[in-house]
Amino acid sequence: MTSGNDAGSWVRAHSRAGERLELIRALFPDLASELDAAAARHVVPGAAEALDARLDGAAARLLPQAAFADVAEPESARRIERSFAAARVASAWVGVEMPEAEAFAEAGVDFARLGEALASEPALVAVPAPFGCGADAWRGAFAPGAAGSSTLVLAAEAEREFELLDAAPANTPSVTTARVTWTLRLIPAGERPPVLGLGFAHGPHVTLPEMLMLQLMLIADDAPPIDSASFTWLEGALAGGRLAARHVYDESERAIRITCREIGNQGPHLGARTPVG
Repeated sequence: MTSGNDAGSWVRAHSRAGERLELIRALFPDLASELDAAAARHVVPGAAEALDARLDGAAARLLPQAAFADVAEPESARRIERSFAAARVASAWVGVEMPEAEAFAEAGVDFARLGEALASEPALVAVPAPFGCGADAWRGAFAPGAAGSSTLVLAAEAEREFELLDAAPANTPSVTTARVTWTLRLIPAGERPPVLGLGFAHGPHVTLPEMLMLQLMLIADDAPPIDSASFTWLEGALAGGRLAARHVYDESERAIRITCREIGNQGPHLGARTPVG
């Protein structure tokens, strides 16, 4: 059996569509031989498909871990794995299927570098975020029966130009599945933004989908939502560049509120959560 580190490198080098079955058979040679022998003894219609399906299931249990092989610090790897587990729950609330970690690695996400950043900053959280879902999908994720009976409230300006807030960040590795684009970046997840008292010009900023996904992941992990006493600027200027959106959690109403202010607005409780990608 291939070791963890070797498996990560081997998978990234060889997991292409045309070599998929070869990869899975190499990772699980005993299982492949056993099922091949059984299929040869009992020529059953669909035996090859059943073999592939079983191998796929076994691979799914291993491949999500292969991308983490380059993360040197065990604690950083544990944090990323925990983030992915919470993100899978959050993705179900949004109504989308999250790609496995290996897909992000193939797209160019440097897990080794993310691991180093996590090791140096305890407040960072790995956030897989979907773009292009639309406002209704996010509202549904925060609706009663989903993420703890909370709600998502959008200001009129944010609702009107939601596509600008729902755009994936430029120059960032991405994975596209079912018309949804996914990115993976580290987001500061402290109760307040690490940098406060700045206007919108002091970016770049976390995107709306990343911020909403982070909140859902915290809820899925039984942690309280953040920004209950602060505001976080969101990427994407609105109204022709005159306004920008900001995020806050209204604890009394259990509501995520996206309000808009002029880009020059600043105050002691308004700040930035700069992503690390």
